[in-house]
Amino acid sequence: MINFKNRKEAGKALAEKLYLYLKHELAQFHQGEIVVVGLPRGGAVVGLEVARKFNCHLDVLVSKKIPHPSDEEFAIGAVTADSEVVLNPDIPENEAWEHYIEEHRQRLLHQTKEMEDAYYDQAGYIPCSFENKIVIVVDDGIATGMTAVAALETTRLRGAKLIIMAAPVMSAESHHAITKFCHHVVAICVPSHFEAVGQYYSDFKPTEFGDVIDAMRESRQFAPPADMSFLLQWPNKGLK
Repeated sequence: MINFKNRKEAGKALAEKLYLYLKHELAQFHQGEIVVVGLPRGGAVVGLEVARKFNCHLDVLVSKKIPHPSDEEFAIGAVTADSEVVLNPDIPENEAWEHYIEEHRQRLLHQTKEMEDAYYDQAGYIPCSFENKIVIVVDDGIATGMTAVAALETTRLRGAKLIIMAAPVMSAESHHAITKFCHHVVAICVPSHFEAVGQYYSDFKPTEFGDVIDAMRESRQFAPPADMSFLLQWPNKGLK
């Protein structure tokens, strides 16, 4: 079983795999057209190393899970600050569930907007445009995939031309499900038996608000890429 020392090490390994993947798939690409988006909080630390590899700023996109009423750790849906909501298709269609989901949707929508604004304000950061960009959405690991899918849908609606979901580790079920919402999925480890993201890290201590701010600020230090060749035209796969 692959075991990463910490999120920074995992981010470096993921960055290398993404770089080789893009060079193979696209042959040439203009790094100035790449936007790296970390999903706070842990995804921002991993995403910083990806942003470092591609010499670009690190953006963030807040996505929060709607928990199952009997299991806080299990996501049955997710909400982003852009009001994008995704739900597990297996949720029963009845009034009680609809009320539960709507109650959480409104609360989480307020939280995500407030949190995303706080990240930008504290980092002194202006959100990147996704329009006509290659957007790499990064998390530290994916279990159910609900927060990732919500983020991918938001990315699509913001006009990205090529969307890549990347994480050091993700469950096989999530890897399969996520392929429907992006052009590519890149992961280092996709175990058939998956329990929790933390089992693949030696150090998986909680990431703090300040860690995300530091990552966003540090990404400003990266110089623009020397190679200014433009990305070869990528065929539109027509995401649905």
